[in-house]
Amino acid sequence: MKKQRFVILLVVLLTLSIACNGKTRPTPTPFSQSDAAEPTTSSTAPQVISITDLAADPEAYADTIVEITGQYRRRPLLVCETDPHPAPATWQLVAPDGSLVAVGGFDSQVRSLLPDNLTMTVVGVWQQFDGPVGCGKNATNTQIWYLKARDILSPSPIARVTLTPTGSGSQIAEGGDDTAVSTPGANDETVPTPSGGEDGGQPAGTPTLAGTGAPTPPGNGTPGSAPPPTSSGDDAATSTPTPTGSDDRATATPTGSGGSPSVTPTSGSGGAASATPTSGSGGSGNPTPTSVVFATATSNPNEFDTVEFPELFGIEPVLETLEAQQAHVYPIILEYSGAVTVTAVGEPTMDIVLEVLDPTNSIVAQASKEGVGEREAIIDAQLNTALDYRIRIYNLNDAAGDYCLIFSEGEGFADSIKGRIDYGQTVINEVEEFALNYWCFVGSAGDTVSASVTPTGSSGTFLVGLYGPNNNELGSAFDASTISNVELEDDGMHLIVFYNDEFDVAGYSLTLTKN
Repeated sequence: MKKQRFVILLVVLLTLSIACNGKTRPTPTPFSQSDAAEPTTSSTAPQVISITDLAADPEAYADTIVEITGQYRRRPLLVCETDPHPAPATWQLVAPDGSLVAVGGFDSQVRSLLPDNLTMTVVGVWQQFDGPVGCGKNATNTQIWYLKARDILSPSPIARVTLTPTGSGSQIAEGGDDTAVSTPGANDETVPTPSGGEDGGQPAGTPTLAGTGAPTPPGNGTPGSAPPPTSSGDDAATSTPTPTGSDDRATATPTGSGGSPSVTPTSGSGGAASATPTSGSGGSGNPTPTSVVFATATSNPNEFDTVEFPELFGIEPVLETLEAQQAHVYPIILEYSGAVTVTAVGEPTMDIVLEVLDPTNSIVAQASKEGVGEREAIIDAQLNTALDYRIRIYNLNDAAGDYCLIFSEGEGFADSIKGRIDYGQTVINEVEEFALNYWCFVGSAGDTVSASVTPTGSSGTFLVGLYGPNNNELGSAFDASTISNVELEDDGMHLIVFYNDEFDVAGYSLTLTKN
């Protein structure tokens, strides 16, 4: 499968003083064709160190990128009836002398593909987790030193590989332990989780109890050294979203298992929020958070082939092709407080499902109720920044198709996929403060198209860009509010992206024409 991924290069920093809040945002520049697995946290080479030395003095290597080699060992998965608090480390590497360190990341690959005792070489950041681990009220504050894996050097890289899952996240491939909860001091035993929310225990590794609270959210800025804004747009994070009856979009309400979704209809009118797109636009506006809705799926994604991509940063749009009976999974990087909004739209024939999965593969947020060809949105899913989460997208219809996707955090820029637009259509919507708006459309090589954005109110100076399926800039991006008579070079999903050069909230009308 051809990877089609966009990374915003923030090259020219334009500092604008906004009287009301003083926020700034760099001027967008053309997307690169970078397909790197992930940005690194340091330009220096990793420090090669033995597991024995690392386990003996973990504090000495805090926040250091290290390379270690040892034998792979699975750890039991935490399974709770409700309110799970998993540890970020789900496997271990063991030295010949018996020393071991905990490792987190790439869990779905290593657990499904690799046998115990396989020798592995892994690069990652050595860091400390400090937070609750266990089930419900029995979870205890735990400190764990572990390696947050960034790359698997040996065996051959498995960061992006097509898998056939054995089932839900609580299942383990051939051999290994049963699904269980590890207990301190019992590294080679598994203890099945009792029903009724008994003590979930603590993970293996080098844990020590501590009375500290939740860990501090990582990161102070957006990728590419953009200054950290505080969005006041419609998608801004709130610790407790207020349900309303005016919109029926799905939002984040954590669940305790990754089982089959159930139907929980809401009573809202389903009206558009902050915008009134024309018919067939494929979605609209910024939905007001409501209760989570798990639509009945006609297909089981755990039976699909799964393609797991490299880590995805916020406000990094994705264009990809889903094959029939296939799911795409994106590990995500959280840089603020973890209030995540995910938006996506597919081709007119696609009925997409968006999900956020926790480290145990449980679904903590889902959107799948807008229907065939429509945009799906998860709004303000509150995640634990100390844990690793993944976005999963799949198509309920048994057919291949293209989609576009993006996620953002509440305190960051409120960039979003607004929907899909067709030739000859005009959509009306509103851009958030400091945000980029994306509209996707399906085009064919040789089509000559024009896109124009005009304000619907007294303010708004819009600059627009057009990009093809292969990261290619079409026409001259962000020079004016109109791109005219541009010939498309490829078949597939394309992106129209624009922003308000005044960087405040403004209504707009977008028209796409095929000349």
